[in-house]
Amino acid sequence: MPPGRETPVGARQVELSCIGVGAGPLNLSLACQIHDEQTGLEAQFLDRQVDLRWHPAITFESSQLQVSHFEDLVTLVNPRSAYTFVNYLHEHGRLYHFLNAQFNAVLRAEFEQYLRWAFHRNPLVRGGETVREIYYDGEFRVRTDNAVLGARDVVVGIGKQAQIPPQFQGWTGRNLFHSSALLDIHPEVGKKHVSVVGGGQSGAEVLLHLVGLPKELRPRLITWVSQCQIYVPLDNSPFTNELFMSCFSDRLAGMSESQRKLFLRRFVLASDGISESTLRATYQALYRHTFLEPNECEITLQPGCKVSRCVNVGAGHRLILQRGMEDVGEVTADIVILATGYQNALPDFLEPIADRLEQIDNELAICEDFSVRWDGPRDRRIFVQNASLGQRGLVDPSLSLLAWRARRILDSLLGRAPRAKPEPPDFISSTSIERWPGPLAPERGQKI
Repeated sequence: MPPGRETPVGARQVELSCIGVGAGPLNLSLACQIHDEQTGLEAQFLDRQVDLRWHPAITFESSQLQVSHFEDLVTLVNPRSAYTFVNYLHEHGRLYHFLNAQFNAVLRAEFEQYLRWAFHRNPLVRGGETVREIYYDGEFRVRTDNAVLGARDVVVGIGKQAQIPPQFQGWTGRNLFHSSALLDIHPEVGKKHVSVVGGGQSGAEVLLHLVGLPKELRPRLITWVSQCQIYVPLDNSPFTNELFMSCFSDRLAGMSESQRKLFLRRFVLASDGISESTLRATYQALYRHTFLEPNECEITLQPGCKVSRCVNVGAGHRLILQRGMEDVGEVTADIVILATGYQNALPDFLEPIADRLEQIDNELAICEDFSVRWDGPRDRRIFVQNASLGQRGLVDPSLSLLAWRARRILDSLLGRAPRAKPEPPDFISSTSIERWPGPLAPERGQKI
């Protein structure tokens, strides 16, 4: 064992086939499939949480998923699994009620309950274990506060980090923060000026949350700033959704880097737009607060604007707005909420082996089975999930291929040919898509 990595006193030492770091939806899908199949694979999935919470700080009362309830942990690869969302509804005696409710989409709060149910019923998942580092000495060693575990393979599934654009860095705190922390911070917004920066789904949901607060807690003024020229709907149409099929994910991975980047620009609205139901609710909120409750909360929209600078002003912040290269105004807000998305970041626990992992354009370079290219033995692998949008396309951070990706990783762990039934070919031929001459949607950049 390398110096400085002594086993903690009283710690367990365990040798496993596979260790999963994180047990949110990404790795939870894999844990459920391993448990379903009873393959004999010795695996443990470690999560720092004792009781799983899935993005709790942005799970507003009305927030909905943008995918079907069939796109859960397991259904698309094994609809007979005990871990399906439908079985969760059945076991909780609410299947008929769910059907009768006729939701347009699954509520995020209910999907979180489903994930927590799977988290606790799966014996391969161990909560309350924070991974401190992963190093390699012929086997991967995963050190937590309570144990040092050895494994042939490791699967990292911890998601992304909040993206704080450069002009806001250094100012984050109680009165300027990312939307992912909104319900954790619970800022006192009553009778204040709040600026929401970011024109995607998160920005719209934050605005709806603010205007839905009781009157005495509601902001006096909300300014919604977006770099988009207009608040645009998510493209959820059938042909666009073919981009979220497994066959297309493989096809995209085989393209050149320049082709993949062009695709991300062409189809950005397939993932970055606002759902029609949320747009409708937002417009209705504007109607109410303009015509029916004109003195309760003023809402100002600033589309087509980029925040070029952020200046601290007492307890608040002044945002300098820019169109093109020209300053077009400023907003002085008591509270700024950044709905600016998420980004890849190498977890601290990978630092001991970071220089051995190949990267492509700020992403870990992955193989067909989602294992990272590295300079170690080919039969010792570290897999990553939701870290390769540039290589796998818009579907990578989505729940759409969650179960399929976990199945591909499981097949690789077991050294077997893919077990999932092949999808029928998509209706649009690959050559017709690849020859489209230019972007179908504007290049949006950061949603600020």
